[in-house]
Amino acid sequence: MCFEAQKELSLFIYKTLKFLKQMSLNLLDLVKSQVTGALAKEASSFLGESESGVAKALGGMMPALLGGAIEKASKPEGAGGLLDLIGGLDLNSLGNISGLFGGGAEKVNGLMSSGGGILEMLLGNKTSGIVDLISGMAGLKSSSTSSLLKMAAPFLMGLIGKQVQGKGLSGLTDLLMGQKSAVASALPAGMGSLLGFSSLGDLASMATSKATASITGGDNNNSGGGMGWLKWALPLVALAGLAWWWTSKSKTPSAEDIAAKAQMVQDSIAKAAENATAAIDTTASNMANAAGAFVKKLASGFELKGAAETGVEKGLVGFIEDASKVVDKTTWFNFDRLLFDTGKATLQAQSQEQLVNVAEILKAFPKVKLKIGGYTDNTGKKADNLKLSQERANTVMAELINLGTDKSRLSAEGYGDQFPIGDNATEEGRQQNRRIALRVTEK
Repeated sequence: MCFEAQKELSLFIYKTLKFLKQMSLNLLDLVKSQVTGALAKEASSFLGESESGVAKALGGMMPALLGGAIEKASKPEGAGGLLDLIGGLDLNSLGNISGLFGGGAEKVNGLMSSGGGILEMLLGNKTSGIVDLISGMAGLKSSSTSSLLKMAAPFLMGLIGKQVQGKGLSGLTDLLMGQKSAVASALPAGMGSLLGFSSLGDLASMATSKATASITGGDNNNSGGGMGWLKWALPLVALAGLAWWWTSKSKTPSAEDIAAKAQMVQDSIAKAAENATAAIDTTASNMANAAGAFVKKLASGFELKGAAETGVEKGLVGFIEDASKVVDKTTWFNFDRLLFDTGKATLQAQSQEQLVNVAEILKAFPKVKLKIGGYTDNTGKKADNLKLSQERANTVMAELINLGTDKSRLSAEGYGDQFPIGDNATEEGRQQNRRIALRVTEK
């Protein structure tokens, strides 16, 4: 093989490996390791909120912000705007979280002022919906969540900026497009539809097992990122290496030599796929922990999906498994991911995941019986509220029956605006009072 040909082939292999390295970068993992911990600590002190609540909120808002950046970068003019924005950021300053917060309220307010403009670019009029969803998920005041978003947005863009320095527009778009699968997996329930991430929403249903299947040859329609590219890129690198070996020989290789080298290539691909599978599992676990998830595999083998550390699933399973917990009439567990159409008893599609989780818990504990309670705020007429709460409780019961629960194990009652858990004088309190709860009646 001539020197120039070898040089070109080596350059091709180098570029391919560089591409693989870039595509394997997971920005959300970097957020967790470089930003979330320190930012949660400093921001919680500044906002007067619990550090755990702020960390949970950051775990939900970072994929939303990154998803907004991906959507923006999917259009040429949007990608150019992002690159211009990044060019105006002080990347070194954003990396020094303690220094920023140590500069007092004036410096933090300046950061939030910058963050407000970034939020407008990434999320626009969807910001208020995100504030409501994350406030309910993390237990923060709406004002705190809004401020935290304005702090988080510059940090995320600063992190992206450090990764694409000197790489231009193509480097930015390549990096962001490679994040689609990770973002879709990390978005809190209901956020994808709230944000209208159509392209990300197509990926949201792809669990880690699907990503793993793509590596080993399974079906995968994801063309926007993730790890599915490995099944094409790894053989490409391997074949290039084989070609270099073959053509660099001074004599024609024997059939035995070719077979031996081919087997080496095949073994290398299989080992790379095995390592990639392990990396995906680790990443999924890290994301779950970052978002404050409750990871639980039931005795039936079913693994609860999307469950939060403070969600109904953990409370229900913990109560059932703890022999010291006795059945009473005061211990209720609130659904945290059920959404109804306004003023109606019609469940929205994103509620299905948590209902499936509860149905599977009931299958795993066949002696357990539940009562479903429906509640509203005090807005409107009492009679209408009572009727709506009963209809919503009935809807949830009917859905659990449709999912395989025997109807003899369930009962439902609407309580209207009785038994509030929040202050009806505030929007935050009214939101807490509009709920569906579960109580164990037998176990």
